[in-house]
Amino acid sequence: MKLSAKSQNLLGRLKARTGLTPNLLARFAFCLSIKEKSSPDPNEYDKEGSDIEPSVLFGEYEELYLGLMKNRLKKDGFIELEIESKLNEMTRCHINRGVIALSPRIQNLGDFYDLIKEERNV
Repeated sequence: MKLSAKSQNLLGRLKARTGLTPNLLARFAFCLSIKEKSSPDPNEYDKEGSDIEPSVLFGEYEELYLGLMKNRLKKDGFIELEIESKLNEMTRCHINRGVIALSPRIQNLGDFYDLIKEERNV
């Protein structure tokens, strides 16, 4: 799965600000994106960033995250036959969109606490 150049850059900045690894940051970003009502547009995100394997990105929770993504694709109106072919592309889109949304909200590790509190109340 290729991240966009912008997302890769933002993940690097977020890592410097928080000390968290890019895969942990991307997991959080993914969750932010899939809770949005709209679906991200694959054409908005280039493939100029680094490759990241789903097993590295999601670790031991890969099946859980892929299950969340499959549910989201069903919610977005994709039929069963389309879901497998769209899984990687749309997961990539959600990660990219989530990283872009997360970046301005996180200046240091303490900001995660406020963000989590805020997201729970939504």
